[in-house]
Amino acid sequence: MIDVLEKKDCTGCSVCVDVCPTKAISLISDIEGFWYPEIDSNKCTKCNLCEKKCPVINLHKSKITTLEEPKCFVAIHKSIETRFNSTSGGVFSALAENTYKENGYVGGAIYGENFEVKHYISDNVDDLVKLRQSKYSQSKIDGFYKNVKLLLNEDRKVLVCGTPCQMAGLRGFLGKDYENLLIVDFICKSITSPKFYSKYLEHWEEKVGSKLISFKFKDKELGWRELVKRFDFKNGKSYYSSMADGDLYSLAYHGNVVSRPSCYNCKYKGYPRNADITIADFWGVENYFPELDDNAGTSAIIVNTEKGLGYLKKLNSRLILKDAFLKDIQKYNPALIESQAYPKVDRKFFFNLMEEEGIEKAVNICTPQVRRKLTFVEKLKKIARIVLSVKNHTQCRIRPIWKFIFYNFLKRNVKTNWMNNGFIYPTPYAIIEIKKGAKIELNGPLIVGSKKIRKSRAETVLSIANKGNLFIDQRFELGYGSMVEVFENATLEIGNSGTNYGCTIICGKKIELRGRVSLGREVSIRDTNAHIIAIDGYKVLRPVIIENHTWLCSGSIICPGVKVKEGAVVGASSYVVQNVPAHSLVSGNPAKVVMRDILWKL
Repeated sequence: MIDVLEKKDCTGCSVCVDVCPTKAISLISDIEGFWYPEIDSNKCTKCNLCEKKCPVINLHKSKITTLEEPKCFVAIHKSIETRFNSTSGGVFSALAENTYKENGYVGGAIYGENFEVKHYISDNVDDLVKLRQSKYSQSKIDGFYKNVKLLLNEDRKVLVCGTPCQMAGLRGFLGKDYENLLIVDFICKSITSPKFYSKYLEHWEEKVGSKLISFKFKDKELGWRELVKRFDFKNGKSYYSSMADGDLYSLAYHGNVVSRPSCYNCKYKGYPRNADITIADFWGVENYFPELDDNAGTSAIIVNTEKGLGYLKKLNSRLILKDAFLKDIQKYNPALIESQAYPKVDRKFFFNLMEEEGIEKAVNICTPQVRRKLTFVEKLKKIARIVLSVKNHTQCRIRPIWKFIFYNFLKRNVKTNWMNNGFIYPTPYAIIEIKKGAKIELNGPLIVGSKKIRKSRAETVLSIANKGNLFIDQRFELGYGSMVEVFENATLEIGNSGTNYGCTIICGKKIELRGRVSLGREVSIRDTNAHIIAIDGYKVLRPVIIENHTWLCSGSIICPGVKVKEGAVVGASSYVVQNVPAHSLVSGNPAKVVMRDILWKL
């Protein structure tokens, strides 16, 4: 029976549940939230089908290949919209689109009503929106294998995608290959605890005080490489979270604390594989195919069977495909051949702590190795990068070098952070005036006079008045020919932003550029009109807030009191006098919404 399999080797593939003729096996979750088979001895007939079909016990039977060696490709979907809505380059979408076109069925992991992850199959192309994109948490798959077999026996074309252990389970359940079945797996580091995943989402709902209505791993609006998670809530707010922000899921995942125990000794690494086609992110693509790298996602494809190769040839109208080498894919995807390392903390302690004290405390206490202290060599490298930045920005001229020393080391009201490269970097022709009572805090670099044309003599002005405040959270590049003025008792807060040539920011009370904000040429932002107009209710000073992932195109003017919501784009030469909705495009004078629900990448 299936209980001969050690718990640490069980992948939770659920084949034993689907194959049992008397329904004697059910799945029970343990303290970590992973499910394991439990046998009802009153129903069990000791037929041993569960043992005969288990893909771990019968490991050699599930692996298949009809090619002497894998054929490898780099690919991107020709539709930029499809790529944006996909985890990497859109290859799964192309495979699914072709299957739907041939009146077939597509199966894979989707989010349920409360964002639980489960396997699902349908012949409705509208379901592709749910099926694509990485889910990371282990999916419930019991019952799925039966549905696949029924469709195959009806001669339906079927495309199925899942983790390597799940696809090994499918092969074990079916017992033979079907010509009308295409199996796709992916390079898998590990699958994470459904319990941890659920508590992670609950943590965000408690933090925001609203119900989650949409969630996405690896959102691309801030770039494919950023590995950003996006949360949309019922109260209309959206948030982005990544490893760099101290994201709890990322810390636990990369700390190897919340993976299924079988992932530490995965039986499905290397070759031969269980799937006809293996897909993945093509990390390192910039070194081999820079023409296919725009940070919007690029896929690696490993074809393991003749069937897979034949199917891939049908996708030329949907994909840009080029031959690639397996060694290049493997170099930046070690999970293709290596199991992940055991965590350096006691898993039992972690999950007990999570249950008793909450997810935040458990992650912060148990993942110190992820946030480890820098080694001496790493510190030297950081210092070398700072020196190189000084050289590049000052162009080795005496006056800007002196300004760098003066403002960063001799000005007591400038708080630097060398660990995050938090310094003021003056360029030639940068004019900096920081009054005695001003306050500047730098969590990242502030580059004054960033230039595309190095010989330009265009002046860049940074002026902070007495009791004025400037806070840089991540990075701010003030482009050449631009001016930033912070008045007395005013506060300018900048997350991760940069201006092009000739921009103006006038802060009389409060301006916030939250997260990543991109400013085109000659953009103007001001929270003060400086003069009084005889109108009831008129205010000279009204705060301006520009939220994360926004783009202010050339010549746009942001007036006092305006709030530009996350994901919005302000068209060129627009005059903005009222709030800009999230993920909208506004244009005109005065600016009006011309498009909603837009997707774009910085």
